[in-house]
Amino acid sequence: MARHTSGRSRSDKRRAQLARAGLIPAGDPTGRSANIAGVIVRRGKSLEVEPLFQPGPALPVERSPIRPQPGDLVLFTFSYGFKAQIVRPLGKSNSLEDILDALLVDNLVQRGFSPKVLAEAATAAESQAEADSYRTDLRELYTFTIDPVTAQDFDDALSFERTPRGTITVYVHIADVSYFVAERTALDKEALRRGNSVYVATGVEPMLPPQLSSGVCSLRPGEDRKAVTVEMEVDDAGKVLGSRFYRSLIRSDKRMDYEQVERMFRGAEPVDPDLEGPLDMGRKLAQTLRELRYQRGSLRIESAEPEFEWDEKGRVISADPSEELESHWFIENFMVLANEQVASFLEKERVPTVYRVHDLPDPFNLDRLLDVLSSLGLPTPDYDALAATPQEIRRVTRETADWVDRYTPAGRGKAALVQQVLRAQARAVYQTVNIGHFGLASQTYCHFTSPIRRYPDLLVHRGLLGALGLGPAPTTTMLADWAEHCSATEREAAKVELKADDIVLAHLLRRRLDEHGWQESVFEGQVLSLTRRGMFVLFERLFQGYLSASELPRDFYDLNELETALVGRRSARAYKIADLMPVRVIAIDEARGRVDLTLADSEDDKSLDPGDDGSRDLASASSGASSSGDASRGRRSGSRKPKTTRTRAPGAARPPQGRGRGRR
Repeated sequence: MARHTSGRSRSDKRRAQLARAGLIPAGDPTGRSANIAGVIVRRGKSLEVEPLFQPGPALPVERSPIRPQPGDLVLFTFSYGFKAQIVRPLGKSNSLEDILDALLVDNLVQRGFSPKVLAEAATAAESQAEADSYRTDLRELYTFTIDPVTAQDFDDALSFERTPRGTITVYVHIADVSYFVAERTALDKEALRRGNSVYVATGVEPMLPPQLSSGVCSLRPGEDRKAVTVEMEVDDAGKVLGSRFYRSLIRSDKRMDYEQVERMFRGAEPVDPDLEGPLDMGRKLAQTLRELRYQRGSLRIESAEPEFEWDEKGRVISADPSEELESHWFIENFMVLANEQVASFLEKERVPTVYRVHDLPDPFNLDRLLDVLSSLGLPTPDYDALAATPQEIRRVTRETADWVDRYTPAGRGKAALVQQVLRAQARAVYQTVNIGHFGLASQTYCHFTSPIRRYPDLLVHRGLLGALGLGPAPTTTMLADWAEHCSATEREAAKVELKADDIVLAHLLRRRLDEHGWQESVFEGQVLSLTRRGMFVLFERLFQGYLSASELPRDFYDLNELETALVGRRSARAYKIADLMPVRVIAIDEARGRVDLTLADSEDDKSLDPGDDGSRDLASASSGASSSGDASRGRRSGSRKPKTTRTRAPGAARPPQGRGRGRR
């Protein structure tokens, strides 16, 4: 009887642990769950499985025909009695590729496509050879693509021509995906379910099967391709004098990557004679468009993503933060222009569609941002959240972003401060009601230029072509639901991509430390963000680790109201966002992408006498920690004036990563 009671109590404890972790609904009588990725560990004589990417306790493995071994990656579900029922093996925990596959599966990213979807894709691909009398033949027009060096899905191409009256005709050619993906087919339903392609360091899980995404839809050089073209006449001042949209047949003359074009811009690589004229025309116009957009109020907030290098065995050997190149914004400016023209046409014609919208920052979020920056020693503009108009919010946000971008060196505080600016912004989403795009300073905007990898772009294509009489009238009754769904899948994809980068970086860091020595490797860390129990620290511009408060010099530490400083109760020693500090790595969990740090130069005893809570020094420490609050109260009343002296914060950190250039 006692044994039976003990078993029930253990089950109840596991149920409570799983409910707190959010892995099962509270009060769930069965404990059944969705499939979760985990790693097999040995506890004494028994095997348990630990959730790999989700919080939750280790669970005993239920007997099954599958015989996992310690270190195996598995997909499991909770069975009756709150044991782990193994669904299928996923690989080994020492394999980077297997870990990233497990990450995708854990986040409900289906690997591969069903036979039915593949069959439909194959049939659709065969229609590439069909001639369409309604298409405008642009194969004689010099056309080129610019993409990342590893890209396979080329969904946009450019052409430029000088008109007799001195203006420039800009042709933005976009893969005609809606020609191959008809509504309500299994292929279409699967693309909608996925919402977007998911990119990780080892490859991509595409929204569409490879026969389409990297096959007939990809604007590969030297091959005839069906496209939808946005043709715009633009004067030298960047004003669009007219635009039209039509289905076309193109043939790309040259495929280039961003680094190659950048070398051409810098004179380090010769330019083909046929390319020289169009590239020069486009470059000058892109510079004009960029400046016009900036004058209009667009934000310039740069973020870096890691760019990995691999050896012949598939091992990551290096990583560098990506830099914004002129070739990046060369392409971006024309894609943004095409998106605006399509969105404006659809709005003018009252065609139901999915807009890409970005709301103004919440005035009180902006107020808090200014408090944070002020507490870190940066000058901030005068601002009153209670009386702020949209124009005032735009001005203050722009000035703040410009100050951080212009006056904070990249290695000395910029990334941490950029992250604070980004946190104050609203999230860009898809919806059927147009409210404009704040970040781009655009009144009307949509996503049209990447239908191979984003489902909203495909919806916009169908709406545009249907309105022009060049395609069937699309279903519109579910547009709002589809827009909300695509916003959700985009957020989930961003989380997966960030976690994947962390995992690859953790593998690279362990390899580097094994080669150069753990104890000998000391890095200059920059405080990125703070919690009550420690801080996240950026080092080497890409790596992030967690430094627990227990690793700090002996004291009890309190997080201030603005969450910008950990302040010691006894010593009043403060660790602030953007501070610099020498750190050393003490542990790496490659499978989860986690890195633990310690201070490299602290010789203080990190333990505190059990009976000493630091209360005798609390009053003096608190006065130092709350100084930023006094400044914020003064500013809310509108009494504080902008500082005229330049003050620079003493550190930096990396802003949130993502595939930002495609997410505007």
